[in-house]
Amino acid sequence: MRRTAIVTGGTKGLGRETALAFGRAGYDVLALYSSDEIAAAEFSKAATAEKISGLALRHDVCSGETALWSRPEIQAAEGLTLVNNACATFSPAPLHQLSWPEFERNFQVAVKGAWGCSSPLIRGMLKNGRSSIVNVLTSALEGSPPKGFAAYLTAKYALQGFTLALAAEYSARGVKIFSVSPGYMETPLTGQWDSRLRETIRAHSGRITLPAEAAGRIVGLVEDPATPGQGENYSI
Repeated sequence: MRRTAIVTGGTKGLGRETALAFGRAGYDVLALYSSDEIAAAEFSKAATAEKISGLALRHDVCSGETALWSRPEIQAAEGLTLVNNACATFSPAPLHQLSWPEFERNFQVAVKGAWGCSSPLIRGMLKNGRSSIVNVLTSALEGSPPKGFAAYLTAKYALQGFTLALAAEYSARGVKIFSVSPGYMETPLTGQWDSRLRETIRAHSGRITLPAEAAGRIVGLVEDPATPGQGENYSI
């Protein structure tokens, strides 16, 4: 059976590890990225070294471009998995210092991006009956939110709502839909933050997540027939 995994933000951090993990599990992998050609080249090099069927494809999830969805890896797949992992670059800052465009950018990538990638795939997913949509949230949604993450967290709450809405419409029709919430991770995104902030987060975080381990968990949840896929969230 030909299976294809599409991972947004798929050439860096958790996305890269998730794309490679699906490749190791025998999937054709499409790792989507918006602009970082160096990271894309490094992903392609890693996929080749591991003899993984993986491609890094430039596709801005906010663009509305449709050419991607006609690719044979998608059209000929008997099982499709979409991992909505893309996240807007940001640095933590107090709410009163944020502009609306900064809020909007987080929404554009997290919510519009997830909608823009899910919508073209739904019909095919319903037809083949062996498909999954995984939305990446964050452990910061658990309990009281940390200060300085207003735009990021508001977008993630909206993505959680989108997950539940998708599940309400399509999980009973054979599409497995759920979200995952990793803890704090050392990634290219967080690596741009002030080192003192990162040290504080690590010291007070309830959960530190290793991207490679989280990626393995995502693949396991997709492949486990016992995963309900009815909009539930998993801490990873």
